[in-house]
Amino acid sequence: MQELFKPTTAENLYVTVILPLALPKEYTYAVPLEFKDAVKPGVRVEVQFGKNKLYSALVFNVINEKPESYTPKPIINVLDKEPIVTKKQFDFWRWMATYYCCTVGEVMNAALPSGLKLVSETKLILSPTFDGDFTELNDKEYLIAEALTIQNELTIEEVRKIVNLKSVYHLIDVLLDKKVIYLEAELKQKYKVKTVDCIRLAEPYFSKNELLRAAFQEISRAGKQTEALMAFIQLSKTETEITRKKLAAFGDIGTSIITALAKRGILEIYEKEISRLGKYEDDVTNSFPLAEQQIRAISEIKTAFETQNVVLLKGVTGSGKTRVYIELIEAAIARGEQVLYLLPEITLTAQIISRLQKIFGDDISVYHSKFNNSERVEIWQSVLNGKAVVVGARSGMFLPYRNLSLIIVDEEHDASFKQMDPAPRYNARDMAVYMAHLHNAKVVLGTATPSIESYQNAVDGKYGLVEMKERFGGLELPKVKIVDLKVETRKKTIQSHFSSVLIDELKAALGRGEQAILFQNRRGYAPTLNCQTCGWVSECVNCDVSLTYHKYSNTLKCHYCGHHKKLQHTCPACGQQKLSIKGFGTEKIEDELQLILPDAKLARMDFDTV
Repeated sequence: MQELFKPTTAENLYVTVILPLALPKEYTYAVPLEFKDAVKPGVRVEVQFGKNKLYSALVFNVINEKPESYTPKPIINVLDKEPIVTKKQFDFWRWMATYYCCTVGEVMNAALPSGLKLVSETKLILSPTFDGDFTELNDKEYLIAEALTIQNELTIEEVRKIVNLKSVYHLIDVLLDKKVIYLEAELKQKYKVKTVDCIRLAEPYFSKNELLRAAFQEISRAGKQTEALMAFIQLSKTETEITRKKLAAFGDIGTSIITALAKRGILEIYEKEISRLGKYEDDVTNSFPLAEQQIRAISEIKTAFETQNVVLLKGVTGSGKTRVYIELIEAAIARGEQVLYLLPEITLTAQIISRLQKIFGDDISVYHSKFNNSERVEIWQSVLNGKAVVVGARSGMFLPYRNLSLIIVDEEHDASFKQMDPAPRYNARDMAVYMAHLHNAKVVLGTATPSIESYQNAVDGKYGLVEMKERFGGLELPKVKIVDLKVETRKKTIQSHFSSVLIDELKAALGRGEQAILFQNRRGYAPTLNCQTCGWVSECVNCDVSLTYHKYSNTLKCHYCGHHKKLQHTCPACGQQKLSIKGFGTEKIEDELQLILPDAKLARMDFDTV
């Protein structure tokens, strides 16, 4: 990318920046004189990296030392008035990069919402050295060059439409070689604030209401405009902000009538910035009274926090751990502090948030990957401004907390807290412990089935340990009976894949008019089709995994890529017809239960039926 001018830089003022790339170090850029008061750690700046790429980078540090090995390029622009990343976040990122063997740029790329990461959009511009000779251009090249003579610049997408081709980079390369065009890149801002059109009285009517009589006389012959103005005055008695949409709905007024009043200078239409995040509008209720076990658990947690920063709350399913969390959150909010509530799954987030909103109202924010880019940016800003409670999946750890005092990791044993790909490949539970150390905060790890490492840390005294052994309300835990299928097979009491104990219990439940659920983690009829002669197994041509037999469609399917084919009866390896299916899935269970329990109403719920 050609530099059209070289800005004057401030004397001995440079910044080291973090780019959202897998780079081993920070890079240094010079600060132009006009930006010397605007650069500070945590703000985004627009920089050129390489020949043709522009990026939004984060200022890591402001320094006065020029690099010895190269002359730094100047930053192009400062994108923020105030820092969007805190110093503790930078410290967290650097530790995370070291611990998980990746770069700080990769951590930054994972941490920042896409709306805060700007991308370079390449544009084609007609070269000033091009003499207008089209004779050496083919038809496609001519179309692009001719379009550039009509309009000054073209984006890659516009070039695709002009030549009706999906891939146009080979054409661009040729035009560059022939000196017909040159490329310019400008940063494209992904996030835009959401605005709504609002209506108010224009001057002088806004300041002097007595002049409204003259306004009504001016529009006396325009009945619809008179009705619209009357509706506005009536609505303004109860509303502080009147949107165009609300006024149109209130008086059944067309938007063209409102525009006509604005053109007359009676009403004024202005834009107001609004949040994309919905507000909780129901009444806030008090939380339910605490049970004796919950009171004891809260007391033990607070006592443990006097000497430990992490407490493992081991409570059986249904013991009321969430109610304990609520009490701890209420105490943190009362102190004016922030809380992070981590959950392993987005589906769990929806359930918990509805419960918490009834108690905390708009103090709660939800953050996970299913929000769109603009919503995630607004949540980022709200946390930066002190939002009290954040409930979310593992990505909630990257938000810019200023006064974090408590992190709750619910279901701490869950494998979903582990980020597998791409880098950084972190475990959110472990990162929560270190982040709490940076913020001088406390951590509660809640679960009914602790992970081995967390339980060992509690036993060794590294973590505090609080147990809740009883279910809330005195409910009994379900009885679990383990049946040895080898013994059943030897005694010949097993029926197909079902033990005699299971069949007897199912019959007893049906006899009492009750329902029963059987879980099986494989769908389809059978997971493998193989040859009894040579051992051949039917496998997916794309994924190299065995194909699952589905009886109802009589097909073999791959559950990874969707590849499928009809059931074959001859082995392609040896030509024998001794093919057999092995194992069982939900379809086979349904089929065989129908034979064993002919009077029972059966329903199968899996990916194929729901």
